[in-house]
Amino acid sequence: MESHAENMYTPVALATANGVSVTVSSDHKTAQTNNADAIIQALAARDIQHIFLVPGKLIYPLIKSIEGSTIAGIVGAHETACGFMADGYARASGKFGVCLGISGPGTMNFLPAMAAAQADKIPVLYLAGGIATHHEAQGAFQDGSNSGIDELTIVKPLLSAAIEVKNNLTLPHELRRSLSCLNGQRKGRAYLSVPVDMQKRSWGEVERPVSPRAPVCRETAVDHAALEGILDDYLLRGLNIACLVGSRVNNPQDAALLLRVAEKYQLPVATTLGGKGAFPEGHPLALGLYGFAGHTRAVETLNGDEVDVLLVLGCDLGQRDSLNWSAKLHGSKTLVVLDEDFDKASSHYQPDVQIFSSLSGSLQRLLNAVADDDAHLASIIKLRMQWMEHVSRLPLELPPPDLPARTVTGETALYPGDAIKRLRSHFAPDANVVVDSGAHRIFMAHHWHSNGGGDYHTSSSLAPMGWAICAGIGIKLAAPHRDCLVVTGDGCMLMHGIEIQTAARYRVKMTFVVMNNCAHGAMHIDTLQNRGISADYTALPNHDWQAFANSLGVAAAKAATLDELDRALAAAAEHDGPYLIEMMVGNHAVPNRYYAESVVEYQRRIEGV
Repeated sequence: MESHAENMYTPVALATANGVSVTVSSDHKTAQTNNADAIIQALAARDIQHIFLVPGKLIYPLIKSIEGSTIAGIVGAHETACGFMADGYARASGKFGVCLGISGPGTMNFLPAMAAAQADKIPVLYLAGGIATHHEAQGAFQDGSNSGIDELTIVKPLLSAAIEVKNNLTLPHELRRSLSCLNGQRKGRAYLSVPVDMQKRSWGEVERPVSPRAPVCRETAVDHAALEGILDDYLLRGLNIACLVGSRVNNPQDAALLLRVAEKYQLPVATTLGGKGAFPEGHPLALGLYGFAGHTRAVETLNGDEVDVLLVLGCDLGQRDSLNWSAKLHGSKTLVVLDEDFDKASSHYQPDVQIFSSLSGSLQRLLNAVADDDAHLASIIKLRMQWMEHVSRLPLELPPPDLPARTVTGETALYPGDAIKRLRSHFAPDANVVVDSGAHRIFMAHHWHSNGGGDYHTSSSLAPMGWAICAGIGIKLAAPHRDCLVVTGDGCMLMHGIEIQTAARYRVKMTFVVMNNCAHGAMHIDTLQNRGISADYTALPNHDWQAFANSLGVAAAKAATLDELDRALAAAAEHDGPYLIEMMVGNHAVPNRYYAESVVEYQRRIEGV
């Protein structure tokens, strides 16, 4: 890997109160558009405003092109983190994310981020600069080409397109091919590697230059006939219909449509962990979270016998979303799956009806299909409201299972659920909250009440630790007008905590909360109950994360009580930049019993007990 001295490059992206602005260097003048310029212009034409990168000599031309464009280059500490930032940017912007690094070691560092984006189906472009073409097959330094480590073969399984351009004639076509899968419905991921000498060559050297401007494309596919069937067979009949909503509806546009559809047809809505944020959890029709860290109302309703039809939207029905593939989720219900994912959905369950259709287009069609004052619809709504009166009596949450024991022992450590509810009270209803992987993830999913505006973000499928620290930066830059709270743990900070310096470098105003329980909490809970492995492997040293943050230029505070948390949150709100709060919490039993019970039930099923 190149030394720090070789990698030093000062970007011209500056943070402002409204995000990051770009100042074009006065000495950057391009007499003729080169390939690097054309690539960056094509991204700018698609309204990409930030590229997350680690600088290096193999991407100097691309960096110079960013410097002369309307795009801000955000320099991260590590390529994996840049990939996570691009992932977050895509989630919050409704566009695709872009990260940039050198081929070879940089590309290999992109791998964890590629895997996380692939698992959650997040559109990201991974842009790389390779060694010069005349250096190949000679043992060149950091050779990622097929004469070196052959990185295309390594990354291809994680991507929709993996391309290495060696010919000026093919670059326009390969650039177009890379970008074609990066839209809201295809949700693809592309890797484009361009040798450094190719970056410098003139774009006009091709016989027929292809304009880098974005084409006008309409790619929304809606199955109108299938939606008419949903209306006639289910929605407009006197049936109890519930919705289970996954990650592909967890965005502001679809969440707003879902709310209107649910209210129009009186449909109670549960979300998966990945879908949390797609429906307001304080709404009368909210069932809360189903599956991992689920709520009582959601689990008891969807696993019960009163639901006639379960309408699944944008969800894969994987292990954590289905309570370990619970047979009760389907049971005697009619299972209707509607999704826009090209991959086969519901691989474990066999839906009674499976529809491929744009989620946005389908929700809009259902919303407009029947007049609001339709007499027949009014009679159907009346029946469902009677059912909802019964459903709404079920609580969202149950009392903490270890509350009596904590009261008896006089434990003083903060209970995560209490701290989370206090956090919720300090942030705007539409705040973006970004949650990492660990014990805090369970408590956040259960106790944080989402406002339902596509405002809750987590890597729900692969769930790499430390993802949220980085993704939160991308999310805040994509939506600078909304508060941004990152909730992470001390184990996650050990992996990617260094990236808080990126937020400090660009003065990105956001709040990082580190739930410090001195443990890899999700596993440490098992050790305290004599399950799993020895606590020697799950306990962590009590690091001073407040001091760590201060050393990186991030203002910070420590909170061991709710009053101290209030004061720290007030200080964070007043601070013009990132603020870290180290919150001292205890290790407690998880706040519901359903997922643990589903693990035992599944084990019995596979063992034939």
